[in-house]
Amino acid sequence: IPGLANGRYSVVVSSDQPVVAIANLIGQNTAGTIFYNGSYAGAREGATTIYLPAIVRAYYGWNSLISVQNVGSGPTDVTVTYTCGTNTYTHTKTGLAPNASVHFDLETNPPSGMPTGCNGSAVVTSSAQPIIVVDNQTAAGQGFTQSYNGFASGATTVYVPALYHDYYTWSSSLNIRKIGSGNTTVTVTYSDGGTSTCNLTDSLPSCMLYMPSVHPAKGRFAATITSSALPVVAIVNAANPNKQAQTYEGFMDGKASVGLPTVMKKYYGWDTSFTCQNVGSVSTALNITYQGYTANAYDTISLDPGKAVEVYQPAEGFLPNGYRGSVTVTAKAAGAKIACIVNQTHGANQAAGKGDWSMSYNAP
Repeated sequence: IPGLANGRYSVVVSSDQPVVAIANLIGQNTAGTIFYNGSYAGAREGATTIYLPAIVRAYYGWNSLISVQNVGSGPTDVTVTYTCGTNTYTHTKTGLAPNASVHFDLETNPPSGMPTGCNGSAVVTSSAQPIIVVDNQTAAGQGFTQSYNGFASGATTVYVPALYHDYYTWSSSLNIRKIGSGNTTVTVTYSDGGTSTCNLTDSLPSCMLYMPSVHPAKGRFAATITSSALPVVAIVNAANPNKQAQTYEGFMDGKASVGLPTVMKKYYGWDTSFTCQNVGSVSTALNITYQGYTANAYDTISLDPGKAVEVYQPAEGFLPNGYRGSVTVTAKAAGAKIACIVNQTHGANQAAGKGDWSMSYNAP
């Protein structure tokens, strides 16, 4: 942006019509040899309490950078309460101005007493105004970046369209946190069979499930998370040995039609795929419309409840190289609901070892 000084900013996007937005983060080390890429969706509104199901400090080289924006009309005080194991730690910021943001870096400025190796969760509270929160997790030595939005609320059923166990070298972990006081048992049902469980308590409010450890079958699969007593929130972290990493948030519900703001095919080296899960109770085919193109190969494919399909843009023969546009995905069956994520990768820069050139975002 011309005239904008170098630095870190928060943004408000306004329109006279409904819009959706994503933020792609790109940076590099001082030598210009390792790059970092993350992505997250813009928030429509804030809340006075936001939940983060995964935070890290020096956990296998990973650290969280938590950004909090005041989206209210007056100043507010912010408190971040972290849970590592059965211990809690806090960060605070007083008098955060409207539209301004504050950043809590667990690598350079952890709260007093927080140990290295922390892999836990957090709750961010605001005293007077609604806030929104993003966690950018980085492993600087390896060039990894993973970004995700905090949650204002949870649900007793949460959906994740894509999990991986050695899927084209990708593997993923699932982080789940409960909301509210008390105990709950969480069951994760995988779309290709099998389940995992977590018992969450007030002293241990979150758990992490690493797919190669809990899901023996290799490949790509979706999952449905159910909680016996309390609402929960969840994120999926994914990485591969080529130093690529990405993150997305679990879905509380779906829609009959979703919009994907950006998909690409060989666009300055970037390619995308999107994965949609049937999160409703009836089987449905999908209608997929690309900006500028009406060709559709998915009208006759029936997607059962809980199942997911991946659509890889370089395999779409009707799309030209250099394509960058939006997509609308619609469930054709009456009453059906879907939830979709988008994965973005830059194959040439991955192969050249230039750091993390992979990102993921939720369809808003």
